[in-house]
Order: sequence, then C-alpha cells, then structure tokens
Amino acid sequence: MTLQDDLRSLLVGELRSARLSQAEAARRLGLSAKHINQMLTGRAPLSVEWADQIADLCGRELLAASRPVAGESR
Repeated sequence: MTLQDDLRSLLVGELRSARLSQAEAARRLGLSAKHINQMLTGRAPLSVEWADQIADLCGRELLAASRPVAGESR
C-alpha cells in the first residue's frame, strides 16, 4: 500500500464517520460525484489540497510530518 492509498482510505473513513456521502462532499466542494469517487479510488490524482478540503468537510485537519528513519542519522 502506498501513502496515497493510505490517504484515500483515511478520507473514505472520515467521510463515513462524518456521515457525508461522496455525492454530498462533491456538491459542497463544487466537484462532480464521479470525480470525487475517482480521486478516492485512485482513478484520478488526489492532491494534498483536495485531501485537505475533504478532511475539512469532515471536521478534521490534515497534517503531514516527517521523522528520521530508524537507525539513520544526519
């Protein structure tokens, strides 16, 4: 699984938890239901900006972090 797959899965779960359908989320974001579905299933690119907007609809904040790989130092 890739980071994009994890993000898509997370957003689908957040929509479900917020009791928002993909169609309603699309309407609120000014997208077609088809396009949001394609972004969330990997058939269309999902940018960080769109991911953040979807998370915001669910009352969530999208955060990104980095950390050193175990055993490596700079």
